[in-house]
Amino acid sequence: MNLEINELQNFYTNTLLGSFCSKNISTLIKKNEAFIVRENFNQENIIGYGYPIPYLNNLIKTNSNYLCLMPKNQGALNWPSKKNKTIMVEQTEWPLESEISDIAMIVHGLENCDNPSKLLEEAWRVLVPEGYLFIVVPNRTGFWARSDLTPFGFGRPYSISQLSKILVENKFKILNTSATLLMPPTKKKMLFNSFKFIDQITLKYASKVLGGVLVILAKKQIHIANTIKISDSIKAPLEIFDGLIKPKPTPQ
Repeated sequence: MNLEINELQNFYTNTLLGSFCSKNISTLIKKNEAFIVRENFNQENIIGYGYPIPYLNNLIKTNSNYLCLMPKNQGALNWPSKKNKTIMVEQTEWPLESEISDIAMIVHGLENCDNPSKLLEEAWRVLVPEGYLFIVVPNRTGFWARSDLTPFGFGRPYSISQLSKILVENKFKILNTSATLLMPPTKKKMLFNSFKFIDQITLKYASKVLGGVLVILAKKQIHIANTIKISDSIKAPLEIFDGLIKPKPTPQ
């Protein structure tokens, strides 16, 4: 079950939980920027997919080119309001040229995709060699994937090992794995304030297993094809099977 665009927008703009998510996840994204080599960041091309609007601003610099792709099963909206940079696309068919993006970000996208591997293939295609990919997904072992109070309770959550496996299979190298949102989600303001305080205290000590949301930074890998044939590497082939493959006649 996928959330519609108006539900996502309302969560981030009109709820305490949405503001809390935006702040905490943005903090992790900023910390992950330490792993990114940005030689000319004012001319970078940045692509977001899903509903990355609350987090794209952390990556966009003064003269960055950016575009937000939203899947048609979710819907799209105009963003930013003054000059729209959003287009609606098929989940795994982006109308973009290959190798044009320096950084890509997928938020509320991977867990709601019908074919996650195909989505990662498309992200890999549009990234330049050694380009960077941010993924924000609900953590299977956290509280937030078990509640439908937030968008992170919808779709398929991932454990760290599951997400690592699918990224490696699609030719990405993981640079950093982090987690946030340790408190259980709640709409009750009194409980929210208490949980928020506990979350801040335990953040330094809790394991990534307890975090409600995972933030992964990965890099596109280019694999060089092996052009050396096995037969070329065998200088003196053994002949132990020749009698079986090419049997020799024996005199009667």
